[in-house]
Formats: sequence, C-alpha cells, structure tokens
Amino acid sequence: MTVLQRTESATGGGDRPQPGRSSLSGLTLGRLAELSVAALAGAVCVLLGVVAVALPIVVSWIADERSTVTFWQTMGASVDVWALAHRAEVRTLDADLVFAPLLLTALPLLICWWAARQVVLNREEMLSRVPVIGGWRAAWHALGGSDASAFVLGYLGAGLAVAHTASFGLAPVFLPSLVAGGVLVPLVAVVLVWWAEHRREEHPALAGGPRWVEAHTPVLVRRAVPAAVQVLVGLTAVTFLLVLVLLLLRWERVLTLYGALDAGVVGTSVLTLAQLLAVPNLMVWALGWLTGAGATVGTVHVGWSESSAGDLPLLPMFGALPEPGALPPYLWAVMAVPVLAGCWLGHRAAATASRLSSWWTKTQTALLGALLVGVAALLLGWLATGGLTPGLLGTVGVDPLLLAGLLTLEVGAGAVTVATVAHIVGKRRVRRR
Repeated sequence: MTVLQRTESATGGGDRPQPGRSSLSGLTLGRLAELSVAALAGAVCVLLGVVAVALPIVVSWIADERSTVTFWQTMGASVDVWALAHRAEVRTLDADLVFAPLLLTALPLLICWWAARQVVLNREEMLSRVPVIGGWRAAWHALGGSDASAFVLGYLGAGLAVAHTASFGLAPVFLPSLVAGGVLVPLVAVVLVWWAEHRREEHPALAGGPRWVEAHTPVLVRRAVPAAVQVLVGLTAVTFLLVLVLLLLRWERVLTLYGALDAGVVGTSVLTLAQLLAVPNLMVWALGWLTGAGATVGTVHVGWSESSAGDLPLLPMFGALPEPGALPPYLWAVMAVPVLAGCWLGHRAAATASRLSSWWTKTQTALLGALLVGVAALLLGWLATGGLTPGLLGTVGVDPLLLAGLLTLEVGAGAVTVATVAHIVGKRRVRRR
C-alpha cells in the first residue's frame, strides 16, 4: 500500500474534515481579504496588458504626422487591440473584425503568469505546515484553487469593464465575445504555474496538490500527454521553418507590396510589427495546409493541388501565398509530416509500456495521444482564425474542425502503425529469450 493510499484510508478517503480543507466555516474576514487581493491581481493584469498594448500605439500616433485621430480615439483603439488579442469581436459601422495575433496574445498571458505565481505561491498557507492531502478538496486547497478562481474572475470582470469603455469610441467591443478569451488567458497562466511547480517541487505546501492529481490521473493519460506534447513541439518547429522558407522564396513580392502601400516610416514599422505578431497564426495555417485542410484568405483557398483566384488584402505577408492556379502534383506528399509525427507518438506509446503489455494497451496510448494533438489543433485553429464580416474576408485562416479531424486521423494512423510494429517486434524478442 502506498503512502497516499494509507493516508486516504486514515482519513476516510477525504470524506472527513481534515487540515487544509476549505469550508464555509473557514471563510473568515482574513480569507475574504486574501480572495479580494487575488481578484485585484487579476484586474491589475488587465490594466498592465492594456498599457503595454497602448504604449507603442500612442508612440506611433505621436510620431506619425499624418494621423488625424484624437488621443482618446487612440486609447480606444488600444483597448480594441487588447480585446482582439483575446479573440474578441470588434464592431465598426461597416464591418465586424475578429483576429487574434497569437504572439500578441502571449503578452497578457505572460503578465498573468507572473501575477498568478504571486497569487498561488505567496499565500499564507504556504508558510504553514504541509497539509494532509486525503481528498480532492484538500488538493484543491493546496493548489490555491480558490485564490486562482478569484484571480481568473477578477481578470474577466476587469477585462469586460475595460472593454466596455471602447463602446464610447468608433469601434466598440462585443462584450460576450470576450468571455472565452478573458477566461482562457488567466486560466492557462494558472495551469502553467501549477505545472512548473509540480516539476520543480520547491514548495512542499503546494506540491501535494499536483501529486494527488497525478496519482488520481489514469496511467493511460499520464503516458499519452508527454508524447502528445513532444509531437506538438515537433510540428511547431516544422511549421515555423515552412513559413520562413515561403517568406524567403517570395521575398521580392513581399517587398513589392510594401512599396505599393507607401505607408511611410512609421506606418511601415507598425505594419511590420503587426505582421510579426501574426507569425504564430501563419504557422497554424501552414499546419492546416500540411494536413490537407488548406488555408483560406477570403475568397482565396490554398490546398495541395491548387491555389484559387480571388482578392487579397494589401498586406505584404500575403505575398508569400502562391500564384493562382495548379500546384505541383506531388505536394500531397507533405502529409508525411503529420504521419511521421504520429510515428514518433507510436514509438513513445510503445516505449512507455512494458514489453508484456497487450497490443490494445499500447494502441490506446497512441490513440489518446493523437486525440490530444487534435484537441490542441482545434483550440489553436480557433484562436488563429478570424475574419472581417460582412465582405469577402469572412474567413482568414483554417477550418478548425477540419484541421483537428485530419490531423487526428493522420497522427493516429502513424501512431497505431508504429505501436503495432513495436508490439510485434517486442513479442518476438521475448519468445526468442
């Protein structure tokens, strides 16, 4: 019997009151003050994020002599850009815009990560003795779950309040569209803090929570998650190289579009920065093309066989897209990239299981890893895709469902194949011995 099991037996599996468990009776005035501080930290993150976004915009407004907008309109635009980074919808008189530059989204995520560390790690309980983890409530308390929830709610509430101020300008934010991103950004930051502390185990008062969660996570999941993460890292590297090669091959056309814009020094600098912030979006679109889902920019669709004709926005980065017409017939071979990624996943699935494990055990791990990769692709596809409606630019990006489905199938096919081969080879080696 493990230490965890003996602890659970002694405490009745967590059904009795135990040290470290939060309850209504423990909701003292001091505890309410701590939760309020956590919520305030979330609100401060919103303000810091808006200021970080507004600073370069205001500097550009001051430096650009051709600007005709007022200071308050510039601040309203800053709030709009901050909201777009959370994949919110910004509405103007003529059209509605949804587009989240993922590198810009990383800015509020980084701010939230730093603040979440203070909220989760600097609690008063962290200085007391290590709590007994005998159930999910004690684990939740050790993780600082209530403080983290207050932090997320504070961020969401402040984000909605700040975004509402843009409604007095020319481009108001559609507040319901901000809820998903307003929850996702601080929540991911908190999860990253928990994960990092679980890996380091520097805070004993916190480490018991992640250990309890890990101990109660199915073995199949514990094996599949690291392999899926490795596959995602590999696909990230491949798509970055693909985008870089396309930009280098089409560099002359990109420069031609810069010249056609004639935006001036300040305008060109702002435009270049905006495109750099969208590089992760381009990588997700490249992943869509690798899987066969293709990439769409308004009426233009780029697949394996051809690039359709249509009108493109006058942005230099779209100069990297191929000319309309048929593409080389062998490009379907790029599907080998997600399949090979699946092969690695299958190798890891077979390696993490014992040689005497059944074929189905190894295949389950491979299939679950492929499913996790597909779920991550679904989320990234949703974040990286936007559009301008009504008009010809209704979709700019990929079809998230199609991307996730095809990637899951291709990665799963490679993973199951390699896991099956590894199982057969392993059985033969055991028989020879």
